[in-house]
Amino acid sequence: MTIIRQGTSSPLTGMVGGIVLVQFNGSTYMRRAPQRPRNSWTPDQLLHRQRFSKVNQFCKQFKDSLIPQIWNDAAIRMSGYALFLKTNMRAFAPDGSLADPKKIVLSTGKLPLPEGLHAQRTAPEGTILQVSWLRDLHRGGNTLQEELMFISAADGRYSEITATGLLRMDRGGSFELPASALPLAPGPLHIYLFFASKDRRNYSESICLEV
Repeated sequence: MTIIRQGTSSPLTGMVGGIVLVQFNGSTYMRRAPQRPRNSWTPDQLLHRQRFSKVNQFCKQFKDSLIPQIWNDAAIRMSGYALFLKTNMRAFAPDGSLADPKKIVLSTGKLPLPEGLHAQRTAPEGTILQVSWLRDLHRGGNTLQEELMFISAADGRYSEITATGLLRMDRGGSFELPASALPLAPGPLHIYLFFASKDRRNYSESICLEV
């Protein structure tokens, strides 16, 4: 069914004769609707669909948090959601399971990550995280006020974006992990570290460290 709204600036959406009309970034695009019967998919195609479905499910948990906050501004020729999904597809196995948490990218942007970024707990299974990085001689001024942020991942759960209180000019320090960031049982804890500008409009790409 095609829906035509009144007014010259109103969008045209729907399907006409096997052609789908899609609105994106203020423009109307036409594409042919898929006509392949479901029972004609090959095993490889079915596996690919399964993988895409699971990756899409993973991405949906960030559609109201990370994606509008960070990824929408970074996307140019696609939506922030599509860019986030495309970027993180590499972390998943052919069957859709998460193969490598360190390949997950939770933040992106034009701010550089400092070299030598390192993190470790001050005690086994402790809640204090010690971080350090090398000084960047090419950055100064307001860039030194960029703050280190983190997201933790454990047991398939991801925390909210949390500010550490550490600035780029500090070249390190320590902060406490909230209880919600810790594994429910002894196990791996992955920390995604990245920098944000003071006004929270610019970000760096994230790096994942297991601590």
